Amino acid sequence: MAYNPKDGIKHIVHDYVYLVVSGTDTQRPLKNPFNHYAERTFLTHCRAVAKFLSAENDARDMYARDFTKTPFERKLPIWDKWSMHIDQHLMHLSKSRVENTVPWTGEPNKCMLEEFKAVWAAFLGELKSEMKPLFTEAMKEHQKAFKDYLL
Repeated sequence: MAYNPKDGIKHIVHDYVYLVVSGTDTQRPLKNPFNHYAERTFLTHCRAVAKFLSAENDARDMYARDFTKTPFERKLPIWDKWSMHIDQHLMHLSKSRVENTVPWTGEPNKCMLEEFKAVWAAFLGELKSEMKPLFTEAMKEHQKAFKDYLL
């Protein structure tokens, strides 16, 4: 069965929306365990959206370039700085956790959120004309559920 990029829009927008919502929540004074849930949700969606915005070429995954007028590749230097640390220490039960010398404080969350929002805006600006209304509609639907968040 051939992949139709239009069928993936609802999934892409979902992950981006939950990145923004959970990332916003990491900046609020949430008590444990809710701060933990928000941060892990945020970082998981950062990882997914970063790969979507990348120049990688895994046939099983969707990429931004499938939706844009010209090839679109991300520029996420803050995420890139922390992605390996996050992958080794927060996303897996890896042996690297035992050998960890750099503590995770969550401080980069705010900058990563802003970075992803800026790259997402650039991505939306590069959409093929037939894709723009589909992304706009999907974002509007999510905005209804998250009235207190700026998506």
